Amino acid sequence: MATIRQTQSTYAITISTFQQHRHFQRTANAELFIATLFQHREKGRFQLHGFVVMPDHIHVLITPAIDQSTAKCVQYIKGAYSFAVRQQSPGEIWHSGYHDHRIRDEDDFNNQLRYIANNPSRKYYEDYPHVHTRHSDRIDPMPTACFSSRAKACPRG
Repeated sequence: MATIRQTQSTYAITISTFQQHRHFQRTANAELFIATLFQHREKGRFQLHGFVVMPDHIHVLITPAIDQSTAKCVQYIKGAYSFAVRQQSPGEIWHSGYHDHRIRDEDDFNNQLRYIANNPSRKYYEDYPHVHTRHSDRIDPMPTACFSSRAKACPRG
């Protein structure tokens, strides 16, 4: 049964690869993962505010649809990518869990988005292509319902 939320929340999510394998070092894998993200965004399962695909982990900033849980969105992302890449990469892709951080307010949103965008430069990757700043036409803006000037914090979902 789907989770029915009364309000929406935004989450910064980190997912690591199995045994920190540098799976996304291969450009084709990173591009397929990005295509998977956009596929689920276009299906309305979540709003996608930012992402980076690093060689051994990914960061995404999403707002699940009102009828989707955070866990279900992670399941869509991990499962769909694993299914799509299984011909080229047999074996485990993902670490079994993930880390999520519920965004508290507009400052937290902007800090997380900046952290995601700057992740490649912290690892000394210059002109890194697998980050949301290269896809700004397909990225959702900050959710105004959670972060309007009247709201101090995004309500719990």
